[in-house]
Amino acid sequence: MDKQQYYAPIEWRDNVAYSLIFDDIFFSQASGIEEKRYVFHQHNNLAERFAKLKAREMFVIGESGFGSGLNFLTTLQLWRNAQRTKHTSLHFISFEKYPLAPADLRKIVSQFPELNAELEELSAQYYLLLPGYHRLTFAGDVKLTLIIGDIQEQLAQLNHKIDAWFLDGFSPVKNNEMWNLQLLNEIAVHCHSNTTFATYTANSQVRRNLEAVGFTVQKGLGFANKRNLLFGQFNLHKSQPTTKKIPRPYYATPNFPAHDITQRIAIIGAGISGAATARALADRGYSVVIFEKNAQSASEASGNYQGMLYGSWSAFGGAMMELSCSAYRFSHYLVRAMLIEHTDFASCGLIQLGHNEQQIKRNQQLIQTNLPAEFISAVNKAQIEQLAGFSVSTEELDGIYFPDGMWLKPPRLVSELLKHPNIKLITDCEIKQIEYNTNHWLLYEKDKPTPHKVTSLVLCNAHAAADLIPDLAPFLRKIRGQTTVVENISTPLKTVLCGHGYITPVNQKKFTMGATFQFNDESLDIRMQDHMENIANFSTILPELIRQIIAKNLSGKASFRTSTHDYLPLVGPLADYAQFNQDYAKLTKDKNAWLNTPCNYLPNLWLNLAHGAKGLLTAPLCGEIIADYINQSPHSCSEDVRIALHPNRVYVRKLIKPES
Repeated sequence: MDKQQYYAPIEWRDNVAYSLIFDDIFFSQASGIEEKRYVFHQHNNLAERFAKLKAREMFVIGESGFGSGLNFLTTLQLWRNAQRTKHTSLHFISFEKYPLAPADLRKIVSQFPELNAELEELSAQYYLLLPGYHRLTFAGDVKLTLIIGDIQEQLAQLNHKIDAWFLDGFSPVKNNEMWNLQLLNEIAVHCHSNTTFATYTANSQVRRNLEAVGFTVQKGLGFANKRNLLFGQFNLHKSQPTTKKIPRPYYATPNFPAHDITQRIAIIGAGISGAATARALADRGYSVVIFEKNAQSASEASGNYQGMLYGSWSAFGGAMMELSCSAYRFSHYLVRAMLIEHTDFASCGLIQLGHNEQQIKRNQQLIQTNLPAEFISAVNKAQIEQLAGFSVSTEELDGIYFPDGMWLKPPRLVSELLKHPNIKLITDCEIKQIEYNTNHWLLYEKDKPTPHKVTSLVLCNAHAAADLIPDLAPFLRKIRGQTTVVENISTPLKTVLCGHGYITPVNQKKFTMGATFQFNDESLDIRMQDHMENIANFSTILPELIRQIIAKNLSGKASFRTSTHDYLPLVGPLADYAQFNQDYAKLTKDKNAWLNTPCNYLPNLWLNLAHGAKGLLTAPLCGEIIADYINQSPHSCSEDVRIALHPNRVYVRKLIKPES
């Protein structure tokens, strides 16, 4: 498919938006808003159900086609105006195979001025919609999980039950795939006995399909000139829908009791992982205390003067690519919402140079994928020089350009994340030992006999997690890195350049180059040879700039990245290792062994660590994932990604491949 067709093509006819794919209108010409409210709100009885929610309860809506977003925006408005109990939350999960371009969505919704406030909130986050899951957050305890992809495939990746379904696709005559028996069966899998549905169509085959998968279907009066609509409720005992394969027990979501909202959640480590996790929990109403061994937050790997927002992009998909696609928009919006542009960050674009044969091939493969031009485009030498504002010496040089790439100051992001009344930061507090005793975790400081007592614990302390859980030690890779900060040099560089290393534009008379990768090196001393290595990475590409650099203007930071064998972070619950090896010993002989023993998880303990060199990209979204776990709410990633991040995978790998 042509890259320009990533977003859904539309055509305006007499001020009405038509889909060129389905040759159908996006909403009723009589009144788009009133039809949405009548069909989906009234026939799912939303106002009354919102009012009946108790404190800490959530309501989950599933929608089969996001389209222009009118269903979500009108529901957001209804939620905010509803008479409901405090501390309730709304989760809206919507699927969209053919997303509208941001400008087209804005133009459609702008026809309804009463939604202007909600539209502005959505538009601020509705961009960089790469394939996969996208978590958007709105005032009023509302989460939108927008899933870009074929609903037939993506529904199998959803791990949550739905309270009310909006079955909203184009007409069954124009879009039969949205209404077939196979899809409705998968929808039924995600229902409970009180799940309702509503749809504007009264197509007889749709009705038969709904009844076949277990819905009790009623016919109601249609909106405006439409004769009928369908609505109803799922009958759990009437049908046993075919389910997808149950995850292996060691990857199952733990069945912990709901966290007591009156009890603090403890986090160890106040870098980007700890701060993002704390903020995600605090925004949900939890009280959080963070223990940081240093004198201030962001003192270690999150403490570089400048960092860049960049992903692990692949033309061949996989968990790392899916995680990067979801995390890129999430972190990008977070930075824009929290920091001051040109002071704390700059959305200046990023160029990945084709600096060797392997990278050239990777660039070419990536540019051939159907990803939107707002995300990526190919650039030649002349374009690189124009974008970067700098002459490059290499004769044949090309690359790929990420218009929304950025640099930012990691310590500033950490600091802003921690500014929440529900977060308490305790510095100069090194936790040396943890133990579980009678429904609580006991956290012991060095030379202090009285422990801190908490019910839930999240480890965000990188390689130091192995000091508290020694079983993790073989699975964490500690990699030294040194950045170089160059001061008092004027450079016209306008965008981040990535090659063998990276170089950022100037901020407050400083710019950053980095970073070295050194294994089996425990030194945190700043070394001149490492500065020279960082500088040499750009000596042939930017010789004029490099010649201006003198040793007395160099500073930097050395710290340790933490990574895993597969370069994915460890995010989620962790099993008791000894019990794990006993319960799942069959894996040593058969990696596909059928196992049904429930996993013996360490109670109410979670990990968000080992992000390697991509912490600014992945840690914020992974903090959201941890909050999803603890809050027992819909996940902000697919099941494939959740399992790929699951800490137990390192234990599984060790059983299957003991030599690894």
